[in-house]
Amino acid sequence: MTLLSENRNATIDTLWNRPFAFLNLCCFLIFTNLGLLYLYPLALDAMGNDKHATGWIMGIFSIAAVLSRPFFGKLAIRKGEYWVISLGLLLSFVASLSYNLITAFSPLLLFVRVVHGVGFSAFIAGSFSLLAREVSPLKRGAAFSMVGVSIMAAIALAPSIGEAVISQYGFQGLYMAAALSVILAWVALVIGLRPAPTLGQEGHHTGVRYLPLLKDRPFLFLLCSTLIFAHSQAIVANFLALIAAQNDASSGRFFFVSYFTAIIILICVGRIIDRYGKLFLLCMAYPFLSLSIILIPNTIQSLLFYITAILFGTGMGVLFATHNALAASHGSMEEKPAVMSIFTAVYDTGFITGAVVSGWLASHIGLDMLFISSGFFAFLGLIVAMFSHIKEI
Repeated sequence: MTLLSENRNATIDTLWNRPFAFLNLCCFLIFTNLGLLYLYPLALDAMGNDKHATGWIMGIFSIAAVLSRPFFGKLAIRKGEYWVISLGLLLSFVASLSYNLITAFSPLLLFVRVVHGVGFSAFIAGSFSLLAREVSPLKRGAAFSMVGVSIMAAIALAPSIGEAVISQYGFQGLYMAAALSVILAWVALVIGLRPAPTLGQEGHHTGVRYLPLLKDRPFLFLLCSTLIFAHSQAIVANFLALIAAQNDASSGRFFFVSYFTAIIILICVGRIIDRYGKLFLLCMAYPFLSLSIILIPNTIQSLLFYITAILFGTGMGVLFATHNALAASHGSMEEKPAVMSIFTAVYDTGFITGAVVSGWLASHIGLDMLFISSGFFAFLGLIVAMFSHIKEI
């Protein structure tokens, strides 16, 4: 399975071929599944669950995804990314259908959330490993930019689609729509990609260890920057609606403008990342992210809120592409699945800390100070990028 021309050292490699296009479609459909189930708290509320229980039920998905990611990294080395992706689609499909069986809080509910999180984890481990191994170093910025477009378009569209489905067909319709998106992702996988010889079959040593990878200082500092970025992004995702409601404002316009901006930026910035350097643009983007988060409390009731959303979308788009492309530069071809498993697990961990730690912090200092302090925390990402050992390989 290859996403580029056979000559890896060629000056120009073909990016938009059949496998890459269909892998992007798979990403769009799987994140549509995820985005549809962003509305699952509505079902939990209808079942009578309080907000504390809802938080744990939603959070256990991410916890399962993070804890299982290293296992799937090693499985991708032994069995190949295609089969890991297929396993992830199977588990996600079974979980999506199983929501129909749940009518109240129960061990089955937690089990289904764990299965869904593990399925999502397998898909991410397989697909991002495939991108890291098969895309030319000359095209990584463009590749991860396009993947970012697929992901953000799905997350931007799916909740609105889900609301329309719920209004017509209820929550059962939502679960069936989520399951349908997984079926379509499987069809795209079968049509667009095919199994390839695994690293073990090619004669490579498959005993990749994670600890030596974490001892690589440039990679370790990149993970620190990734955690800061994901944590900061999660604060906006989890608490913007609350601060908007507190100020009688709408969070919807912010999300629409910021995600639309991020998509435009990702479409335009891919070639620039590969041409001018990932680390340079990483340093350029952090001030946009930091400033936008600081400005949210003071601009949420004014027209300047659109400027804040554009700043956030710009920072989010560039930082997503550059972090992924930098991570894909690390490790040998054999180590790519393990490298991307660690990287994506850290990214998901940031979304957990962004919800849990920031929730505790907001209860002590209030929402306004949460955003202001979090904006300054995001600025630490720039310091890590400028004065650490992050380097391009």
